[in-house]
Amino acid sequence: MFTPEPQKILIVDDSASNIKVLQKVLDQYKCIVATSGANALLLAKAEKQPDLILLEVVMDNMNGYDVCEELKQDQLTKDIPVIFLTDQNQPETLVKGFKVGASDFINKPFHEDVLRARVANQLKYKKIADNNLLYLKSIEAIYDTITDSMYYAQRIQEATLPHKSYLDKVLGEHFLFYKPRDIVSGDFYLVHQIAHKILLVVADCTGHGVPGALMSMMSMALINEIINIEKTNRPNLILDQLRTLIIKTFSNDGNNIVSDGLDAAIVLIDPETDSMEYAGANLPIYLIRNNELIEFKGNRMPVGIYPSQAPFSNHKIKLRPGDLMYFFTDGYPDQFGGEANRKMMLGHFKALLLKQHNLSMKEQKKLLSDYFNDWMGHNEQIDDVLLMGYRYKG
Repeated sequence: MFTPEPQKILIVDDSASNIKVLQKVLDQYKCIVATSGANALLLAKAEKQPDLILLEVVMDNMNGYDVCEELKQDQLTKDIPVIFLTDQNQPETLVKGFKVGASDFINKPFHEDVLRARVANQLKYKKIADNNLLYLKSIEAIYDTITDSMYYAQRIQEATLPHKSYLDKVLGEHFLFYKPRDIVSGDFYLVHQIAHKILLVVADCTGHGVPGALMSMMSMALINEIINIEKTNRPNLILDQLRTLIIKTFSNDGNNIVSDGLDAAIVLIDPETDSMEYAGANLPIYLIRNNELIEFKGNRMPVGIYPSQAPFSNHKIKLRPGDLMYFFTDGYPDQFGGEANRKMMLGHFKALLLKQHNLSMKEQKKLLSDYFNDWMGHNEQIDDVLLMGYRYKG
């Protein structure tokens, strides 16, 4: 049977008779002795530190106040409780002792039961503090492990997204503002060069953090399968097939279905005909031409379980060289902030895009990134943010 080691008390007094009395009264504890302040400091910093220090105020060379003050200034010993032993009971004595860090005072001559009670109280508080520290260290270790795993997951997720060099090659003049709320994101983007056409996907999966990231990686894999294996590139047909695959994936026995899914905007740009096909699931796209913002809306339903399972609509849009297109999830316009600490909302977001659309893509990204961070201020980011701008050259 395991018997816990008794708590340790360091008795600091230059009187042998006082030490002997204290050891006798406190014989249930493991008592160690120091007959000077300097020796007390050494024992307090030992590998197995005391749980409590009983410290005489009046000693030669180094008094109790000086010892206590030095103990409290040292990171190794600052949390060890100190009870002063003194025959001085003036208010200024107590105030001075508490100022240097004393936990309690015991006046001499002391009553044995009072001494035991006060010592027991301080040791109880110390044990609670030690246990809390162990719990905290355990939580920190778990947090560090989870955080390391999250950063590893981030590297995996980033590896599945199109690389900047590929985006530069396929899209040309564009910008990407991608800011996960947590380390990993439920928002994602895909770009495919299909012959002379460009397929672009922006999507917002259910949730954020790890659940959202898992959903986004699964959705990316399914879209890639639809495009590369099924050879489907019509935006509405991609959304239709993706919905079917998501519902099938989350069906357990055909009846118990998880209602997870995503919002998405998909476009297929054809430079040879200056045209674009667009299909959306709760995500619109914006086009700015001649200083006018034109909004194209998709279907008001997600890619997933929904009361209406109608086919997604396909919109055909004529393009002109110089057209600016913006693809985004709801994280940017839904962010709380500003002077009134409210959501930005789409009207504000549209005005912001119009105000800066004549700038270069690089300048737009910096302005929109800075504006978002300034708008957010001291608020927490409430959702993943994904905003992509693209200038069509024809």
